[in-house]
Amino acid sequence: MPQITDLTWQQLETAIGVNNAIIVDPTHGICIRVGAFLGSNPTAKTAMGVVETLFELREAAKKAQDTANTNQLIGERLAAFPPASSGTAVNGFVMQTGSITVRTPLATNGIVGAAN
Repeated sequence: MPQITDLTWQQLETAIGVNNAIIVDPTHGICIRVGAFLGSNPTAKTAMGVVETLFELREAAKKAQDTANTNQLIGERLAAFPPASSGTAVNGFVMQTGSITVRTPLATNGIVGAAN
């Protein structure tokens, strides 16, 4: 099989598990509905929710990556979204770190995910 170097927006939406979480706007292209992650739709740019949205978006990308990698051989799998790491719970919270690994060409365009 060919190496997987990226995901489709449909694969990401499927991993999110919310219909129309990602929409195609004829004027602006792909748009991600933030309310799919927050449970409510922000109505102003001054609303909070960026950290939670980006965290949930990365987690959905990891889930989509795992599905895409099913039956792929080592060396053909996408490895752009490694598992997040978690610390010890303190006062009802746990610190989590999730990274995104990409292979960036020197030309600064054409960024793709790392292979595993």
